[in-house]
Amino acid sequence: MLCDSQALRSHLETVEQAKTFLNHISHHAYQQEMAPHVMSSAGAHMRHVIDHYLALKQGIDAGVVDYNLRHRQSDVAKSTTFALQAWNDIEAWLVDVYQNDMQAELSVLAETSVEQSYVNQVSSTLGRELLFVSSHAIHHFSLLAIIVSLQGQKTHALFGVAPSTATYQRAQA
Repeated sequence: MLCDSQALRSHLETVEQAKTFLNHISHHAYQQEMAPHVMSSAGAHMRHVIDHYLALKQGIDAGVVDYNLRHRQSDVAKSTTFALQAWNDIEAWLVDVYQNDMQAELSVLAETSVEQSYVNQVSSTLGRELLFVSSHAIHHFSLLAIIVSLQGQKTHALFGVAPSTATYQRAQA
């Protein structure tokens, strides 16, 4: 079953939110850690989000997605220019990947313990993992909004807001 165009548009909306954020944050603010409130920079969070998209992209052909693959020393964490290029690449990939069967099976690997090294392996589908990386991105966008608020800046009112929360808020208006 191929994914419908509305689903693709919703995922591209997540990409657009990231790109808008990156176009409005200075390089200094992107790299600044706001300790003790947040122990990592906006760039580190953005890199983490991009890493999840890249893990999914890299895992599709082999049928195994390893979310433990990280690029912690990547220029994406230090430069909005590199991060924007990564999001442009993700955008192009999403358009391409949505030609695939969303029910295609994948095996997913992720560490699930902070006390010891333990990699959990579960079965999933391409469609489910696309939902996960988008939801995961939005969760980190909310952290990015907190980081820039600690720097005295603002983001778009819907940046980092869960889609179901936005639907609820529209219904209350």
